[in-house]
Amino acid sequence: MNIVRGYGTRSTPRKIFAFTVLIIIGTGVNFTGADFVNQLSLPMYLDSIGTIIAAMFGGYVPGIAVGLLSSFINGILTDPKASSYGMLSTFIAIFAAWASEKGWFKKLPTILLSIPCFAVLGGTLGSLVTIGLYGIQGVEQSSATVQYLINEYNLSSFLAQIIGDTLIDIVDKAVSVFIAVFIAAIVPGQIKGQFRIHAWKQAPLTREAVNKLINNKTRTHSLRVKILVLMSSGAALVAITSLTISYLLYRDSIAEFALMAGGNISDAEIELKALNFLLNQVTLFVGIFVLIVAVFIYVARYHVILPLNTMTYAASKFTEHNLQSLDEMARLFSEIKIDTGDETENLYNIIAEMTHENSEFLNAIQKKNATISDMQNALIVVLADLVESRDTNTGDHIKSTAEYVELIMDEMLSEGIYKEQLTPKFISDVYQSAPLHDIGKISVSDVILNKPGKLTEEEFNIMKGHSVAGAEIIDRVIDTLPESDGGYLYEARNLALYHHEKWDGSGYPYGLKGEEIPLSARIMAVADVFDALVSTRSYKKPFTFEKAISIIEESAGSHFDPLVAKAFLNAKDRIKFVAEEKD
Repeated sequence: MNIVRGYGTRSTPRKIFAFTVLIIIGTGVNFTGADFVNQLSLPMYLDSIGTIIAAMFGGYVPGIAVGLLSSFINGILTDPKASSYGMLSTFIAIFAAWASEKGWFKKLPTILLSIPCFAVLGGTLGSLVTIGLYGIQGVEQSSATVQYLINEYNLSSFLAQIIGDTLIDIVDKAVSVFIAVFIAAIVPGQIKGQFRIHAWKQAPLTREAVNKLINNKTRTHSLRVKILVLMSSGAALVAITSLTISYLLYRDSIAEFALMAGGNISDAEIELKALNFLLNQVTLFVGIFVLIVAVFIYVARYHVILPLNTMTYAASKFTEHNLQSLDEMARLFSEIKIDTGDETENLYNIIAEMTHENSEFLNAIQKKNATISDMQNALIVVLADLVESRDTNTGDHIKSTAEYVELIMDEMLSEGIYKEQLTPKFISDVYQSAPLHDIGKISVSDVILNKPGKLTEEEFNIMKGHSVAGAEIIDRVIDTLPESDGGYLYEARNLALYHHEKWDGSGYPYGLKGEEIPLSARIMAVADVFDALVSTRSYKKPFTFEKAISIIEESAGSHFDPLVAKAFLNAKDRIKFVAEEKD
């Protein structure tokens, strides 16, 4: 996944300007809607349209800011207690921003579902706040509805007030939501995008990357949750302490004032006024607290959470422990460019530098390993050539058999034959070790190797010893290497020791049969016999290609693994090309 966005981000002054414009527009829309219904004496409020629009366009912080600012201005211009409704406005903004993120405002069913949700936040909770602040008289606009519920359904004043306010708010929020959705639909996406502000402290990420990284799974609780809980707990403790002190001081001041003024105020009245004051303070605090938390989460998102999770994602590219994944990790670290200016940036710089250096170091090691591997292969070929040069009968046997082995494995892979065993490592090991299959001939006398006629039984028995001798030579080499570092020499041993075994168990040195014989040796058996058939020997002339093919075909299931022989025969056109090149 390409997590870095293909374009940059706006300057900070432009972002501040866009945020300010959205706040002003949202607040203005709230007051315009409220003034409109007041002028027409409609039983609605329409004072949250701007809040919903700001939340849809800009997210949580602008929406909460508009709702809270509108309530504060309303409290200054009208009744100071009106600022207490800022808490409800913040709840409406939070739900509007969440619903917008989830795509609720794009489909009619979810648009309709959002209306009662808004009504509960604005109407039901609003009614409870109103009763707490002003008493059971309720809101003037819903008085007729409340009276109807009391008379027709014999409801209590309290319950009727809550239901009446909620019903009125359903109508209000229905109109508000459809107006906000309509405005969002007609405003061009490019303009709306100007109000979606990201406080990047790194290279901007794609939307898909942000959604993935912000919800990154952790073993217990995420850092964002821990910081939020810690901050909320601290703020709640301070708020409870200060509100309790304010409540007690306010209650005592009322009692002292009444005593000084000579008034007759009962303890119950003092307690009621004090509780009314406490409710006013709590609602104010909750509204401001929600704004602070939203700003804190917003800042933490771009200054802490996303930078850390982006580094985690980049580092996870190295889980495969290979050079390509390390290069990918180094590339990502060079692209994300974290600049928080704090410990997070220090951590990023250290990891980025370390990753870059490790990538260069491993690249250098890989090049040296490739050089060593090339030298190893060259030495193997030279060693095999030295053995072959003693045997004037074999010609280019080691080169030809290696090419035949490669062609057979390629055909087996394409046909799905022994596909579980034909891993890339197995194929590489067998091909590289193929030249060593006759290394044991170094222990056979030149007289026997180069005898122009047929070998005697005794000579043939000595010749057959080359398979065991070859395995012993390779075993000595393996013993000099660190544990589990034999590489392709293990397959070289299998080839040297078992390539004269036969499928039906009549081969040597141990008379193994079927799949008891290692797969690499079963492949080499076909390549080795075919090359011997089509090659000139001092004791025979070469068989024609067609005759050699027919012998391989006839020996499938007796001398050769039938599946390996089948792959060989299916690749005969390519086999023929190699054989003709040899000639």
